[in-house]
Amino acid sequence: MPDTHSARPRFCSQCAAAIVVSDARFCKECGAPLPDTIWLSPRMAWRPRTALLLSVVPGLGHWYRGTRLRGLAWFCAVMFFYMSSASLGFLMHVICAANAGFGGTLNEERWVTRSSRRYSARLSAEGRGLR
Repeated sequence: MPDTHSARPRFCSQCAAAIVVSDARFCKECGAPLPDTIWLSPRMAWRPRTALLLSVVPGLGHWYRGTRLRGLAWFCAVMFFYMSSASLGFLMHVICAANAGFGGTLNEERWVTRSSRRYSARLSAEGRGLR
């Protein structure tokens, strides 16, 4: 089934064939293993880089994402920490910008699938006494 969610097409690094199955682990043409490259969620209505850049003003990136109350809370928190200590204020500002730019952007389905495969493999290895 063709992948309809990815914004960019995937290609095999060995033979340059187009990969049409979103969760393919091997190339259909040459059999080369494929890396997991779809990390960002396909259902985002905003751009992470824009939110990150707007966070030059604390909370503005969250405001852009549509979480206005969270943006206001971040603005107040960062300003409070800037008034108490410049280094703590800067640290909170960086955390605020990272949260605005990257919070909620990871494709959670990809993480769940990878971790459940590892967990299943570990359980089967323990069941066979390989541990």
